Amino acid sequence: MQKQNYTYSPHLDFYIDEKTREPGYEMGSFHIHHKYEVYYQVVGSRYYFIDDTTYIVNAGSVVLIGENQIHKTGSMGDAPTVRMVCNFSGAYLKEICDAFPQLDFVSFLDKGPTRLLSNLTVKQQNQIYTILQRLLSVQGDSLQSHATRKLLLATLLLQLQELCEAQKMLGGEDGRVTNRIVSQVQSYVTMHYQEKLTLTDIAKRFYISPYYLSRLFKKTINLSLIEYINGVRIKAAQHMIETTGDSISEVAEKTGFMTSAHFRRVFKEATGFSPQQYRQYIRQMNKED
Repeated sequence: MQKQNYTYSPHLDFYIDEKTREPGYEMGSFHIHHKYEVYYQVVGSRYYFIDDTTYIVNAGSVVLIGENQIHKTGSMGDAPTVRMVCNFSGAYLKEICDAFPQLDFVSFLDKGPTRLLSNLTVKQQNQIYTILQRLLSVQGDSLQSHATRKLLLATLLLQLQELCEAQKMLGGEDGRVTNRIVSQVQSYVTMHYQEKLTLTDIAKRFYISPYYLSRLFKKTINLSLIEYINGVRIKAAQHMIETTGDSISEVAEKTGFMTSAHFRRVFKEATGFSPQQYRQYIRQMNKED
């Protein structure tokens, strides 16, 4: 990477955005900002370049950026992607940091070795996604709105810090997937989750035995292959429920579930809502805001 090829990207003290990228989208240059960044991959896979390191970011993964770190994302595959990004300054949480001086909310973003959280369970992914959704939905400049945003952000940071510690305990200090096969399988799943995917078929595609793939996947990221597949599908289904008028059965079919009943069961286990309840919840939240 050529470090002189960057732009300074100024933001407000707090900024959050959700965006769909078309296939082949490339950021024009590296950029840097005097802010922290939490990047969440909702759908698809992207390359993420931080300083001189390249990460593969698959659906359900979180990227953590400290202040003044040069970074950009790059295209991977030929499918659209969806991401959420939250930027905030160190001063933004001053009141909360002052109220809880024994807690350190942000230094793990600067000093911690973890840059990519990639071994999250479906429930952990959904907890993060739900907070980001709520942050995105809070509108206005009232005192209540400002307080809500700051409290939600502080909650998110404490949870991310805990997940970083858990990943470190599992041996993933720098956040990079340490096994090439697992990384390739993750990327394959995020680009083909709409299709029928089985352990046997995926193992055959990568010229390894199903038993070996199953053990390797669990050992490397602490998730079974089916847990990972379901996580990718649930994230895509949530986004579809939020942004389209497709019926629940159509959402199930488009996200790779064989039956609507199976989709409803997995969705409820992951989110605490049935798909229809989740749609009603999103509509009510949008109506209130």
